[in-house]
Amino acid sequence: MRLIILGPPGSGRETVAEVLAADMGVPTITARDTFQSGVRANTPAAVEAMRLMRTGRLVPKRVGLALLRDRLTRPATVTGFVLDGFPSHAGSPEAIDVMLADVGATVDRVVDLVLPDAEAVRRIVGRRVCRGCSRRWSADDAVPGREVCDGCGGEIFQRPDDDADLVADQLRSYRAHMAHVVDHYQSLGRLICVDAALPPTEIAARVLA
Repeated sequence: MRLIILGPPGSGRETVAEVLAADMGVPTITARDTFQSGVRANTPAAVEAMRLMRTGRLVPKRVGLALLRDRLTRPATVTGFVLDGFPSHAGSPEAIDVMLADVGATVDRVVDLVLPDAEAVRRIVGRRVCRGCSRRWSADDAVPGREVCDGCGGEIFQRPDDDADLVADQLRSYRAHMAHVVDHYQSLGRLICVDAALPPTEIAARVLA
């Protein structure tokens, strides 16, 4: 089974992808993973990407697509994979479909984690981090009352980018970018919409069912 997991900021997409991959016994693949895997293998695409980044230039989507192709054709992905988030660095969904077809594969299902913007803002703005041990609390966790970590005594703080206005901008950008992706896979009958408010294990169970 080959899956793509979509979801706005705050949807818990990364966790859901990991749970699904573990249940299916396949790797989770992220944009970072495609690059690191290419660097370790010293692939031509990774070499070109590093050269461009060293000179401060953007990595073109054709290189991102080549990195993704290299990663998805490794032996570990023979039985499937979970692609965490749509790889915008690799171009359009049509480009990925063509690339997969070229190597004899296809995306079986695309899981869209549905989360209202108001809930996404609440989740992200409510997050807290310990400055000492990097422990994290979600918006629904009970943070120690004195804003001091009960594990290491470090200061508990809100990350500067967990700001309501910044999150709202990120969500608008995400919705605009993902509209075509969602429409594309819906038209192919491969889209599954799941409530992101459910626990990750339940989301995974519904997808696999």
